Amino acid sequence: MGETNRLQQQLTCRMGQAYKRFRQSWSGLLLDPYLRDGGNYRYRRYSVFHWKDNELEVLPHEPHYQSSHYNRVHGGFNRHFRGWLPTTLNNPVLTEIIRWSTQQFSRSPTELWRIQAHQFRIIARPDQQGKPTPEGVHKDGAEYILIMMMDRHNISGGVSRIYDNTMHPLGEGTLEQAGDLVLVNDHAVYHGVTEISPADPTQPAWRDVLVLTFHKAKV
Repeated sequence: MGETNRLQQQLTCRMGQAYKRFRQSWSGLLLDPYLRDGGNYRYRRYSVFHWKDNELEVLPHEPHYQSSHYNRVHGGFNRHFRGWLPTTLNNPVLTEIIRWSTQQFSRSPTELWRIQAHQFRIIARPDQQGKPTPEGVHKDGAEYILIMMMDRHNISGGVSRIYDNTMHPLGEGTLEQAGDLVLVNDHAVYHGVTEISPADPTQPAWRDVLVLTFHKAKV
């Protein structure tokens, strides 16, 4: 928890304006057209990076692919999403979050990591719940996963749950405030998030998160 608090202090106190702009970029996401349940509750952008020696390299844009082994609902085919906006990619907050994350699990700054970076906005309406993880409890096929709250507005639900590899519950909690996060070893656990509903059905409701999946890259 101490390390998390240091990251939150860095973002809110020392990078306050940049952090505000970073969070505001979630308002520029585009509708996910691939939801197989017919829903229109997820908005997103997607980009891929390399990270080594505390340097971020934005890789050429590519479709997002997951095998059906890891994603039984939306796996097995290419999904084409718009990339992150240049202003968001160049925001120093992104580099700071990645630097902090890799310091938690990487043995050396010279290790090369491939990072799949997702901006997600899940909206909820009185006639349609939002599903942060429509594929259910799952793994992502990575080494590590960072899930970080950017904004939570007028919603109930959205409980994050962690399970061991035998699907025994290990714990649960709700990311309530900007900067709250979960960093998990994808080899060791499964994870999922419960549906969200509007707390006040007369007002807009949404949940904004940053998801980074870290893959040990082959040199």
